[in-house]
Amino acid sequence: MPRKKAKKKSDKVTLAQKLTELNDIELEKTIAEDARPCYPSDQPSKPKQIEAVMNLVRLKNTFVMAGTGFGKSRIPEMYVHLFAKTNKPVVIVLNPLDALGDNQVQEKIAQGFTAINLKKMNFNETIAGQILKAHYNFIYLSPEILLNNQMFTDVYHNPKFQDHLVLTVVDESHMIYSWGLVANKKAKKSSAHKRHQDRSIFRPSYGDIGRALMATQNTPILMLSATCRPLAITEILKSLRIPEENMHFVRAELTRPEIRILRFPMECSLKSTRDLRLMFGAEEDLANAKLPPTLIYSGTRNATLQVMKVVNQARGIENGHEDADSTLIRRYHACTGDMDKEDTIGGYEQGEFPMISCTMALGLGQNWKRVRRVVHMGRGDPSSICQMMGRCGRDGKPGLAILFMEPKRRFGLNTIEAISKGDKQTDDVRMDSLALTPVCLRIAFSVDNLYGYIPMDRDDANYLREEIRELDEGFAVCKCSNCAPEEAKMLRNNMRIIDNDNIESSLDHPELLIDPNSDQLIKQKRTRQAKKKTCVQNPVIAQFAVTLVENFNAFFKDTYGKARSFLPEELFGCLEANTIADNLDQINNEHDLVKFIGDMVDGELQMLYNCVINFREGTEFKNYNRERENYSDNIDNEIQRIKGIPEANRLAKQQSSSQQKEPKRIETEERKRKREVEKTAKDEHLAKEKEAKARRWLEASAFIESRKEFYGTGSHRAGGSGPT
Repeated sequence: MPRKKAKKKSDKVTLAQKLTELNDIELEKTIAEDARPCYPSDQPSKPKQIEAVMNLVRLKNTFVMAGTGFGKSRIPEMYVHLFAKTNKPVVIVLNPLDALGDNQVQEKIAQGFTAINLKKMNFNETIAGQILKAHYNFIYLSPEILLNNQMFTDVYHNPKFQDHLVLTVVDESHMIYSWGLVANKKAKKSSAHKRHQDRSIFRPSYGDIGRALMATQNTPILMLSATCRPLAITEILKSLRIPEENMHFVRAELTRPEIRILRFPMECSLKSTRDLRLMFGAEEDLANAKLPPTLIYSGTRNATLQVMKVVNQARGIENGHEDADSTLIRRYHACTGDMDKEDTIGGYEQGEFPMISCTMALGLGQNWKRVRRVVHMGRGDPSSICQMMGRCGRDGKPGLAILFMEPKRRFGLNTIEAISKGDKQTDDVRMDSLALTPVCLRIAFSVDNLYGYIPMDRDDANYLREEIRELDEGFAVCKCSNCAPEEAKMLRNNMRIIDNDNIESSLDHPELLIDPNSDQLIKQKRTRQAKKKTCVQNPVIAQFAVTLVENFNAFFKDTYGKARSFLPEELFGCLEANTIADNLDQINNEHDLVKFIGDMVDGELQMLYNCVINFREGTEFKNYNRERENYSDNIDNEIQRIKGIPEANRLAKQQSSSQQKEPKRIETEERKRKREVEKTAKDEHLAKEKEAKARRWLEASAFIESRKEFYGTGSHRAGGSGPT
């Protein structure tokens, strides 16, 4: 009889037994000591990094959530360093895009590892043979290579390769959630998803990723992400077919207090990107080499070219956007050629130019310490924006994140009241909430990462919890545009004179940063724009508009069933509903509706007109009309009262003047009477005195005459008497 073959001993690469048998305390010390010589003395391994490596040593699937710049890419390095080099351990790193592994390959080579970034163009039989021989410690690849390349599939399932595979890393794990939105067609209904064109290329076999990752034995999975809210985590684990109890979470600090977040409402259209003009001065005032290294993110590939045009115009460079070797700004997106990508990334790293106009394709997987400033154009998914902001300030110095957002989005939620009525955990509501929230932006991003929504009120329980935690952690006081609006205004007005030398002092003390031309620029900008009139819609009319949208959605569903290529809001949404509601008085028949909202689908005209008729006949509208009439009457009465005020004032003044003159008149007449009485009395007295004087004079004259007669006749002698 033939002899039975002996069972082949496993050649699987494993850690030394003395290492796996250590208790947690000893293992923690061993990992820290092993990693110490590999990194600078001022950058020791962090406790959360060591905790993640300990989980991998125990062969536990691990999900690490830590802020951008935390050092998540160091975790697989520390784990591989525990293996003997002669065993040739291999790590697969799944990257979200094909071209994003080059930067990490350079880092791994600098650390003494062998690494390769597999692409369709460089993956051939020679490379496949080298991979089978475990020639590379780190293999970076995209989902397309993992799932759709037959050559790699053969290599991946080869026992020789599996024996050397010690770890599978899913970098930027939150992207799996985005791929899921595409695959299950939810992305078609998400405006937030469409805002980031290169965030998630269509993955037709995204559901097979879990099966591929699970086709290993004793190989743990390490998932890395800086932004992964609870809903995304649930969907990711569901996609990978990993029960939540089989995944061990390591949660590190997600907040980046060194990044100052400034949110500015856009004054020009998103398509024009002309809000960037005031951020850059003329080249003659500030050389390109002195501009802070900046990434300007746009939602679409076409917009990256428009950004280049505006920036060059602001700098006074004619047709600069057509210069492939520009020393000011170049662009990068998913469809950029491989050679152009290499030239752009290499030139930026070497300081040949200070700015890149890009989509989200740039930044994922990059670990640049040169970036000082990030600009994002338009509303977008908060998780994606958080990723973009995390590109700056990785050298430990302050970073600046500038978010230009439209005040209003078509078919969006453009008021806090509207947001309060929506599902706060949906992507579109989160996107609109970020554009309008009045709370601290730094805490808002943290709450979104932890609980899956943007808080709209400072009294929100989770907001208060995070605020207290930041105080306990000793974070610096936030200086975002909501917490320090005056300083944010100063920075925006003087952004054109910020350079490499003064950016730190500008962020710390913006009041010391003065652009002599800023007032003139602002004045010119204001004179070109007319002030918009604003009006507040009555709650009854606003509710009618909401009812119109709901009725149309129901009508659309009943008439056409589930939409395959378009949604009902693309035909009739908030804009059309508000237009009808605001012009109710002018709608007298079905055809009047066409004047306000244009063409309609079959049956829509009759349905909407019936809604108008039913609303007009309802109690709420009648009460609204009654209130409006009463209000109009009150206004008319008030106008008449106001018109009568001048005449009443004149009469009152006249009456008051008359009342004030009467006492004076009486007093004057009394004084006149007294003077007349006194004069009369005086005249009478003088007359009496004159009369008495005349009488005395007559008496004296008579006496004198009598004496004359007496002495003239000598009578005095005859009497023998008289003077002697």
